[in-house]
Amino acid sequence: RYFKLIIITLPSPLFYTQYIHLPAASDPVPSFISNSHAFFPYFKGALGAINGTYIDNSPPA
Repeated sequence: RYFKLIIITLPSPLFYTQYIHLPAASDPVPSFISNSHAFFPYFKGALGAINGTYIDNSPPA
């Protein structure tokens, strides 16, 4: 019941425009990632989101 409600709510224009803020291509990599030996090797040279980081979805009609 709640899963269906979330799937319907997240892509709604009212929710999406108010709470979802995608990073711009010119945004720098956060320092806690670029200065971390644990994270940076995986993000070095990354140009944007990959592997379903941002999942476009819509509820069934």
